[in-house]
Amino acid sequence: MALLQEETLLADMTLNIKKTHSERLMPLVDTLLTESGTGRADLGGVAVSAGPGSFTGLRIGVATARGLAQGLGIPAVPVCTLQALAETVPTPGTLVCPLLDARRSQVYTALYRRGWEEPFSLNSLVEPKAMSLAELTANLKAYEEPVVFTGEGLQSYSVVLKEALGKHAILPAAPFRLCRAAMVALCGRALLAANPEASYLELLPSYLRRPEAERKAAEKHYEA
Repeated sequence: MALLQEETLLADMTLNIKKTHSERLMPLVDTLLTESGTGRADLGGVAVSAGPGSFTGLRIGVATARGLAQGLGIPAVPVCTLQALAETVPTPGTLVCPLLDARRSQVYTALYRRGWEEPFSLNSLVEPKAMSLAELTANLKAYEEPVVFTGEGLQSYSVVLKEALGKHAILPAAPFRLCRAAMVALCGRALLAANPEASYLELLPSYLRRPEAERKAAEKHYEA
């Protein structure tokens, strides 16, 4: 999690561990505020990585953001996890492809190009979606240029990407693949500036596809 004041990053905390998010999240919020000398009443808005990703993790994160926004009476906005991942690649003109493991032989992905001129914004070329790795690599080959990949999906698919794209697959070291809270805050600041009255009631997870339990329930209903 991170805390921004205008363009100044006051605090940024990252834990890449498998402990239960629900048990650690609120204590970390308190730590972040305490260490940065910030009171809850000082907060002007909340941004949360709203997906795609782990269904359970998204629900916990979004529910926490909604609770904070409702309790403090401040706006709240959802940030696309894939965009936040792509924001970590600053080089102008670069093709950036964030990647998350979606299971069931699919990945969550999108494609962006960093602008050549200030403010060097990300331009969306392929909207966030779930697709097979074969479909993704086939689409990327058509660009015939280097692609910088990021995201935790690289842990599972780095070898496949290298085999499919060769020298055009640029794979950063593991610490640069994580979704950084500071990038979520940066994206959220822009969203809040565009919609300062954003309500927590409109803050929902973005799954990109139905949770497994819902999919199986629908299949059973159809079979019945």
